[in-house]
Amino acid sequence: MATTPTTVPAHVPPELVVDLDIYDFPPGDAQTNWSLFERDRPLSWSPYNGGHWIATTADAVFRFYRDVEHFSSRQIVIPKIGEDDRMIPIQIDPPVHADYRRNIIGLFDQSAVEAMSRDVRTLCVSMIEEIRQQPEIEFVQGFAFQFPLTVFLRMMGLPLEDRRYLRSLVERFSDSPDLAEKMAAHAELHVYIDKAIEDRIAHPRDDAVTMVTRSRIGDRPYTRQEMRATIQLLMAAGLDTVANLLGFITHYLATNPSQADHVRANLDNDVVMHRVIQEFLRRFPIVNSSRILAKDYVYDGVTLLAGDMIILPATPFNLDEARGEPEHVDFDRKSARHITFGSGPHSCAGALLAREEIQIFLGEWLTRIPVFRIDPARPPKMRALPLNAMSELWLKLG
Repeated sequence: MATTPTTVPAHVPPELVVDLDIYDFPPGDAQTNWSLFERDRPLSWSPYNGGHWIATTADAVFRFYRDVEHFSSRQIVIPKIGEDDRMIPIQIDPPVHADYRRNIIGLFDQSAVEAMSRDVRTLCVSMIEEIRQQPEIEFVQGFAFQFPLTVFLRMMGLPLEDRRYLRSLVERFSDSPDLAEKMAAHAELHVYIDKAIEDRIAHPRDDAVTMVTRSRIGDRPYTRQEMRATIQLLMAAGLDTVANLLGFITHYLATNPSQADHVRANLDNDVVMHRVIQEFLRRFPIVNSSRILAKDYVYDGVTLLAGDMIILPATPFNLDEARGEPEHVDFDRKSARHITFGSGPHSCAGALLAREEIQIFLGEWLTRIPVFRIDPARPPKMRALPLNAMSELWLKLG
């Protein structure tokens, strides 16, 4: 349900105002729905959720992502929330950002992903073996969230039975336009994280939460707030992104069996699989990040003022018309450049792990479940929000 629109500021040209709420898109393709904002100019203005800009062209989105001087990450949520508990390192601007990022990058580098790969595959196989015995499955809840969330919680050292609870908190925070609802979920997550921190300080383990409690910035250890903010970021990234990617990818393969056959025939071809995964990432971005203007900025004759919020949806870049049939999935596409994992210094630290999970899923799912299709009686449900999501996907198996 749309929020109440606010008064349009004087510096916003009236012709750029669009009567559209990012939390209330009409039904349709989650990614291409963002093109409803596109106009002849590279910027639009939504009067909802406190009012904010929307970048609507590939050049604007890419440029703003990388311009950390003007577009600060200290605010990445619309509507604005308090800055006392910024997530680390994503809400820290350069150059300090790099020091914090170094403390988590070891969780997701090539050696770490390779070390996890066998266990990730074993988990994937066991889950699919259970599924293949069933005539049908609701894929989002039955697999898409359970698989990557289990990988993540094992890495963090958190109880697997907390999957649904933690995901519900992250979903309430990311998907609700109501600031009070966001902050309630935020506070509840803080309580959960603080308990984990206290436990690891008293009883260290070989897990990511313990690693964060031992992190240092400069010559001092992290404060409790820095520990919490870092773990909160890892949760926000680990509890949604890959799950939603798997939902969109599986929906596509279920509705395009010849393409599924192509992927199945090339599972052992690293070159082809790289192209397949890149194309899926290009076509089905998940995160639409926001920034706050750190200082006044003029782009294409339009003035953006310090303090203005702007959302940088991936659609204008990933589905740029200049690519030729950008909505079409083409595994032979010459350039599948995308910003699904962001761009610039704040690009996703977990991108390698996400790619590994997707590749393992494709290999095991397509090998073990040769036939799967959409249940015509229960159409898929997807939504375009700050996080593009597949919310329901019923599949007939066999």
